[in-house]
Amino acid sequence: MKVCFSVLIGMVAYLTGTDACSCMRLEPQALYCNSEFVVIGKITGKSFDKRIIVYDVEVTKVYRGDVSKGSIKIKTAESDTVCGVDLDVNKVYLLNGYLQNNEMWIGTCETISSSPINDPGSVFPLDTYYDCRCIVLNRYLIPGDERPKKNCLIGSRFRCSPDSGALGDLAECRYNEAEDDCAWQC
Repeated sequence: MKVCFSVLIGMVAYLTGTDACSCMRLEPQALYCNSEFVVIGKITGKSFDKRIIVYDVEVTKVYRGDVSKGSIKIKTAESDTVCGVDLDVNKVYLLNGYLQNNEMWIGTCETISSSPINDPGSVFPLDTYYDCRCIVLNRYLIPGDERPKKNCLIGSRFRCSPDSGALGDLAECRYNEAEDDCAWQC
């Protein structure tokens, strides 16, 4: 009886289109480096197409990707329960995401920040700050394990002095040419 009830609930959820968004949050550096585009832009319009939100964006800064300054369209799912990102019109955001069928998409799991930027004139040095030759791993070493080369383990990250210039006063995973390896640095 329990099995029949579980199957029935599963079928109802499938037929009604119930979805859920679930993902493990990655470090901002990993999100930045995994993105196919990263831009700063002002949301100038918002429309709906079936179960998709289409944002009109005026791009003012391009960090990554083959994106031109000016007007572009970015898509997302209709709600956060299906990993959509809800943005406000006339606000400026740091937007990052992926390409699907030559269209730009953003999603909850890939988003570095979903908060508006308070000072759009400020310069974010993300393109020089995040070193994509290095990988941040969200794990700790088990005694006897060796750290993989060109990786930084989240468990060994440390705080930097407030005057270091580090974003959020946290060390970032950077490449060291002399050692041909990566390490946490301020």
